[in-house]
Amino acid sequence: FVFLCSLRSEYHVFSLCTETNAGRINCYWPNPLVENYIIRIHKHFFSNCTLERVILVDPPDDTLTILILIPVFLTLAMIALVVWCSKRSDILA
Repeated sequence: FVFLCSLRSEYHVFSLCTETNAGRINCYWPNPLVENYIIRIHKHFFSNCTLERVILVDPPDDTLTILILIPVFLTLAMIALVVWCSKRSDILA
């Protein structure tokens, strides 16, 4: 996460720098010349940037069932508790 944030920040700084310098030389942003420059830089610096992709796998069925049923039962228990407390308050009042 920290790597992605710092990479995003560096890319933002690079974009601002490129946009500012393109404006200084009256080469208005965006245009094909600047885009080709950026693409060339990306190909040069990120050509060997290989990130191993994480393969996401579903949890086993037993785990998935438990993860689904716990919130369902907690919701039903809270509803039952609210109904029970509201009926008791009618008796006590």
